[in-house]
Amino acid sequence: MEPRSPSKSRLPIMGFIYKHRALKIGLTLLIILLLLLVGVYVSSKPWKTRFGLKRSYFTVVVDCGSTGTRVSVYEWMIKSGFSDRELPILINAYPDNSTNSHSRKGSCQYHCIQTEPGLDKFVGNSSGVRTALKPLILWAEQWVPFERHRDTPIYVLATAGLRRLPSEDARWVLEDIEAVVKEHAFMYRKSWIRVLSGKEEAYYGWVALNYKLGIFNNSTRLPTLGLLDLGGSSLQVVAEIDELKEDECFLRSKIGSLEHLIFASSWSAFGLNEAFDRTVVMLSHSQALRQGSWGTFEVSHPCLSSNFVQNYTCKGCFGLSPSDSESLHSQVQRNELNSIFLVGEPNWERCKVLARAAAVNSSGSDWSLLTDGSKCEASCASLNGSNVLNLTMITQSIPRFHALSGFFAVYTTLNLNPRANLTKIWEKGQELCSRSWADLSSTSKSQNYAAQYCFHVPYMASLIEDALCLTDKEIIFGPGDVSWTLGAALVDGGFLWLGSSRAQTNILTLKNMGVISSTVFLFIFLVFLFFLVYRSQVKLPMPSKKVVAVGPSLPSYIFPKRCPN
Repeated sequence: MEPRSPSKSRLPIMGFIYKHRALKIGLTLLIILLLLLVGVYVSSKPWKTRFGLKRSYFTVVVDCGSTGTRVSVYEWMIKSGFSDRELPILINAYPDNSTNSHSRKGSCQYHCIQTEPGLDKFVGNSSGVRTALKPLILWAEQWVPFERHRDTPIYVLATAGLRRLPSEDARWVLEDIEAVVKEHAFMYRKSWIRVLSGKEEAYYGWVALNYKLGIFNNSTRLPTLGLLDLGGSSLQVVAEIDELKEDECFLRSKIGSLEHLIFASSWSAFGLNEAFDRTVVMLSHSQALRQGSWGTFEVSHPCLSSNFVQNYTCKGCFGLSPSDSESLHSQVQRNELNSIFLVGEPNWERCKVLARAAAVNSSGSDWSLLTDGSKCEASCASLNGSNVLNLTMITQSIPRFHALSGFFAVYTTLNLNPRANLTKIWEKGQELCSRSWADLSSTSKSQNYAAQYCFHVPYMASLIEDALCLTDKEIIFGPGDVSWTLGAALVDGGFLWLGSSRAQTNILTLKNMGVISSTVFLFIFLVFLFFLVYRSQVKLPMPSKKVVAVGPSLPSYIFPKRCPN
């Protein structure tokens, strides 16, 4: 029998080795693919929701107000089993009351950091806008984790300060704002840097109030709360109504799964600061034009102490046109007539009448003849508009109103009970002013304090009593940490927690970039792992198989030489 060739006996062994290597590579690739799929699945929201995990996100809102610019940072949590009908949970609002910063100002005491003055003072001044805005964004970056900056939206929303500017001036300021915002890593869109309408500002405040007090976070419909929000330039009044009317003040809104019909009104020039300015104009119209010892015209104010003297810019004082000013005082230019000296002439009863006249927007000529009779009428945009609405009819189904911002600041100063009635407000206000006016050794700081609150108290009470006619409603002052910025963060940031079908924009894809980048990293890591496995020839577990032992190697077979023929 012819011996078997050794090369032929080696072929089955070599085939087994090649099959073994192919199987090992195939299993390695399969494991990498499975791990990659698991990684993608783990990184996705459905997995987190299914297994009870939670995720959080941040929103940054910059409030460009008439007196200053403020920033707030909100951190939200989306709970497990979350659906589009639910609202996210607010877990933190920065800064909180314990935050210390050189940027915090006395007029901004709750959940905000502020720079002054307002951005409406920086028309054509890019460096001024940058100086006011950049520290606020840098501060916000400290509260948002670095790795979350690119998926955190920032909204820069301006209110009455920019709203009263000519549209071209407001556009310049917004462009300067955008130039600063784009230098930072926060997510932004041009439409997120804008001037709010009065109705938007009012609506955001109403959403913030009812969300904060748990009205929206209930499975059943609860009566919503009315809002009174008094700022430096404007007054917001919002309440839910029973039926929608054909008017610019009424709107339909869906919060979670419930729909609301809302009356949202903003009265420009009825904020605390502008109302005070209006009283100075009223006084200048009713007083005889007289020149003081300083060579500047004087206006005496009944809400100020007798030792109060301050240089004051009054546009519209005396009601003089340029021609009138030239005929009256040829040596005095019109801009000089706008600069007056405001002096104190304290009189509580006259102060009350003046504040009431400002509250109901009485004309400058007849304010001193105003009686205690309540007007109780208000228009949607301003009290002297053509479309007059009776607020007592609109708000009849609202059992309770919350008075925020300027209202809350006055309440805090007077040390009132949150449910104090108007009688108590009048009493405490008179007591405060009498004490301030009697202190003739007042410093400049305490003079300004008296000037602020001796007008604000009667003006606030007159708004509630005479302009809004809410004396039969329960008015609660506070809570002090509610701002319309919370409502803006919840509503405008809805794409972060709503389903993709209800997303406002396609920005959601930017948010998912974090998941994509982590998946790519995982893939690269697994490819590297496969390379190591392949190079090291690590044997993977194989199914047990009995292999017949191979005997000792056969000696090489030497073919005999052929004998020559």
